[in-house]
Amino acid sequence: MKPQKTWLMGILLGSLWLTMGCSPNEGESAQAQSSGRGNAQEEGDRTVTVDVAIAEAQTRGRELNYSGSTQPLRRVSLRARSDGQLLTLNADVGDPVFQGQVIAQVEDTLLLSELAGVEAEVSVRQSEVEEARNQSIEAEFRVEELRAELDQAVVDSRRLKNLAAEGAIPRRDAELAQTRVRTLEQQLRSAQEQVRIRDRAITSAQQRVAAQETVVDGVRQRLSYTDVPSPLNAVVLERLLEPGDIVQSGDVILELGDFSEVEIRIEIPDRDRSQISLGQAVDVTLDAFPNQEFVGRVSRIFPNADPVARLIPVQITLRNPQVPDGQLGGGLLARVTLNTTSQQVVTIPQRALEVSTEGSDTPLNTLFVVEGNESETTVSARRVELGEREDDDIEILQGLAPGEQFIVRSDRPLRDGQTVRRSFLSQPSNE
Repeated sequence: MKPQKTWLMGILLGSLWLTMGCSPNEGESAQAQSSGRGNAQEEGDRTVTVDVAIAEAQTRGRELNYSGSTQPLRRVSLRARSDGQLLTLNADVGDPVFQGQVIAQVEDTLLLSELAGVEAEVSVRQSEVEEARNQSIEAEFRVEELRAELDQAVVDSRRLKNLAAEGAIPRRDAELAQTRVRTLEQQLRSAQEQVRIRDRAITSAQQRVAAQETVVDGVRQRLSYTDVPSPLNAVVLERLLEPGDIVQSGDVILELGDFSEVEIRIEIPDRDRSQISLGQAVDVTLDAFPNQEFVGRVSRIFPNADPVARLIPVQITLRNPQVPDGQLGGGLLARVTLNTTSQQVVTIPQRALEVSTEGSDTPLNTLFVVEGNESETTVSARRVELGEREDDDIEILQGLAPGEQFIVRSDRPLRDGQTVRRSFLSQPSNE
């Protein structure tokens, strides 16, 4: 029995040792878990500290800067107006030309031959007119002769009729006299019709002369087209043909540009449209003339904007001043500055837009605005419309009014409606 008791006592002592060895570790684990839950709860309950600023309005005049290229006031294509060989061309690229100056000449040999032919045809038609007039005069003379003979025949017929009635002469003589009267009347009507025919022939011949003279005028006009004058005071931009080339009517010989004024085409965003008006003065600088400043004016604002980019074309006109090298040309890079009127704007530090809620896709144009008083302060997320950036500040076009308070910095991400605590760096409330 003694060995059995010894074995049982060993089992009891081993169980007690295991129980006492494990208990301290389990107690420490439970305490650690309880402490972790407490710290997390304390972290969640701690109020977020924020820096609060007050929105203030500032008076600011904006500068709108754009770039474009210079171009002539007018660009004209000088074209040939007759067919033939180009005989002379008296201007080259860069040369000034003047209105009415003959710059080029096209061969006129064929036109001169054609002119001689049509003028000869006019002479023939004029001869026909003269011949018709002579025939008409002869017909009128014949009418007068027949009218005189008829008058005499009428007198003779009356006299013979009276004598025949008295029996002094045979009745046959009186009848022959009456027949002669009727014959002369018929001849007179025929002669008068010939006069009308001759008059119509004269009219027809005159019309043929007029038509032929029109042909002559047309040939002479085409002949004048062989001289190619400049339509305006300009500068030669491009020379497309050379003497000896065969040209046809409509072929471009030279490209001319009128640089009495220089135009600059820029494109402005639609949001700046209200800042620009016709006749407004603008400052212009050219990279080609870095030491000079020019003043232009808004001469045209186009009515249609690009439906995709929302850009509105604007035309700036600049009087071409005398520069050291003569005058301004086309294709130069121009920088245009428009000074807008002063206006009240609200600006905030750009870092105020970087405060966002945790785990969300809040856009950068969301601002947290303070609501409530200093004892109980909450924040509200508000979308704002951004304007121009300058250094670390950004302009607020819409969404924040002067005097409103907003969050500049937060030690933790914010959410809409959250209660916060003002830091000692915050601006004091006006309330």
